Amino acid sequence: MLKLVSSQPDVPTERIARHVADHAPALALSMLGTLEGSTSYDSLKKTCTEHLHDWWQLSVPSGTPASGYESVYWYLLHLMESLEEHQLLGNCFIQFRVTAGAKFLLGMGEQPEKMQGIRP
Repeated sequence: MLKLVSSQPDVPTERIARHVADHAPALALSMLGTLEGSTSYDSLKKTCTEHLHDWWQLSVPSGTPASGYESVYWYLLHLMESLEEHQLLGNCFIQFRVTAGAKFLLGMGEQPEKMQGIRP
């Protein structure tokens, strides 16, 4: 049975925050692993697909993230969804951006500037 997101009751903020807290470190580690060669690109893409699937299960309407941390998570997830393997592995600027965002999600750096994501 199909249900419209607009007909769903609001998802509690805590559930949204828990989703991001649970998924962001795994995404960051997968991204860094792919850049260093210890994780395959296909594995990274699978991680992204799983994260989006889990998100859609919450039935949250798209919109503005609640924090800078959540914003960077969505930015990186959307970026990974739009890149082919050669674009990620062959572009030093993209690698720099991905590394900075991933390190921030792991608590190893400051929030990168101009890394504004939105909820899908």
